[in-house]
Amino acid sequence: SLLLGLRATPPLCAAMGCASSKRSDDVIQPQKETPTAANGAYYPAVTKPVESAYHDGNNAPSAPPMGASVYPPPHGAWYPAMPSGGGDGGRYLDPNALPTAADAAQLARRAAAGTADRVVRRIVLVDPVNAVGWLGEPRTRTGVADYTYKREITHTGDLIDATTGDRIGKIHDVTPHRADPQAGLRLSGPNVFGKYQTVDGPEVTLGSFELDARKLTVSGTAASVAVRLVYTGACVHDAHIFHMGNGWADHFTIAHLDGFLKFSLSPNNASGSWENRVEVSSGIRDKDFEPGKMYTIVAVCTEEGRMRLYVDGESYAEGDGLAALPEFETSRTRKEAWCGRFMRPDTSMPVRAGILSVEVFDGALDDATVRAEYSVREVYADVG
Repeated sequence: SLLLGLRATPPLCAAMGCASSKRSDDVIQPQKETPTAANGAYYPAVTKPVESAYHDGNNAPSAPPMGASVYPPPHGAWYPAMPSGGGDGGRYLDPNALPTAADAAQLARRAAAGTADRVVRRIVLVDPVNAVGWLGEPRTRTGVADYTYKREITHTGDLIDATTGDRIGKIHDVTPHRADPQAGLRLSGPNVFGKYQTVDGPEVTLGSFELDARKLTVSGTAASVAVRLVYTGACVHDAHIFHMGNGWADHFTIAHLDGFLKFSLSPNNASGSWENRVEVSSGIRDKDFEPGKMYTIVAVCTEEGRMRLYVDGESYAEGDGLAALPEFETSRTRKEAWCGRFMRPDTSMPVRAGILSVEVFDGALDDATVRAEYSVREVYADVG
């Protein structure tokens, strides 16, 4: 399939918890969108003024020392300054989104034969190192229901789309600081303070990204997610790297479960949701992920519902997935999306990693694209 928005440089960037009698409408929905701040209000360049609502990135409390980045910008992140639609009310196509002449000819041939592949389009790019707006005054909500008790959640920063300046998500329960460009923004450790009571009893401390689910609308069943991260400690059961869904339905989840890295899906409510969930396992044991080493994890669901799971550009799992069901449907939209926790925080354990990037695609990335864009070998960072 054709992949639009990617360039040759690599990007900086479930099983589900225990069963519950809670209905899907008990799940916390993403917070209501707040007005987007004016240009310059977010994590600024050194030469730009900073509005009082945000920390100056140069004066924010420091996490591990910030050195020169060894990673190039995410591919496709930096477009020429051109208005959408060519500046003529959408009359013209974005030239950066056009296929090459050879690809266009191939697509035309497939269309004539009735076998055209749907174009793969990146719909979200999260860069928590370079595109963050830390709030000068964090916003705390109390009485948030999480199945087992009431708690507080603190919105400490915004995730920004580097190409448009729009807010694409929120950072929760992480102290404002300059993230280490080699180790990413950590979702556990001394800068994280979110307290969650687990269903099994112990309290855990989590940080998380809440993505704007409205931006994750896809054209059909096919979707892909790529996460680049550096592990900072041992992987544990129920550590959810990425999750999006509609309550118990329409899950797309990457998590460490039962000792292995796994990818799981569930269909929509009309097709059995949680009861018909499917998964594939990478076969890579949690203990084999090295702290301090960078990994890129890519999960792909095809239009037919088949599943593929890659680590560093290599295929580690493939299965029939939803295609094994007699019939199924999935929803084009999701109500929630998280990085660092499951839909139920009481069945979530800390993701001991720094996040370098999260990408979500409308469509199924093919093997060649994953190998070309997401192969990373022997890159290490100081996570001491």
